[in-house]
Amino acid sequence: MSKAFTKEDSSGEEPVIPRPRPPSGDKRYITPEGYRALQEELARLLGPEAGEEGQEAWGAADRKRERERRAHFLSETLEEVRVVAPEPSQEGRVFFGAWVTLEDEEGAEVTYRIVGPDEADVKAGRLSVESPLARALLGKEVGEAVPVERPRGAVEYTLTRVAYTPASH
Repeated sequence: MSKAFTKEDSSGEEPVIPRPRPPSGDKRYITPEGYRALQEELARLLGPEAGEEGQEAWGAADRKRERERRAHFLSETLEEVRVVAPEPSQEGRVFFGAWVTLEDEEGAEVTYRIVGPDEADVKAGRLSVESPLARALLGKEVGEAVPVERPRGAVEYTLTRVAYTPASH
């Protein structure tokens, strides 16, 4: 098969797919930790070691363009978001930035942090404040039932913990 029809990329990097932007004018919140993480990622992309990966490697120009695209996206995002730090007066109720522990109908527990869409990653335990589950949780207190309609069907969670600092393991 011709190399023109195959993708050879020895970098092991996956392409960066930016999250869709919300409509212009919508407020986008981010936690202080999320903001720092985006700043650090931008610094890595713009740092001197970002361009030192052997320019003769197949696809180096594509990887450079992808880094530049991601750096531009991060720069714009950092300018547009509003950093929101939790306040002590919020303790006990679910608001932006809270770590929440939920128990499902079978007794299984899961913990998420309610974050902005630019830092959301469900697999890492960061749930977008715009998600149906997060919206259902906002304002709730420990012990309350939280019904959520999902594509797979309705489920009811019980809120077992609300905190504004991560749980120690």
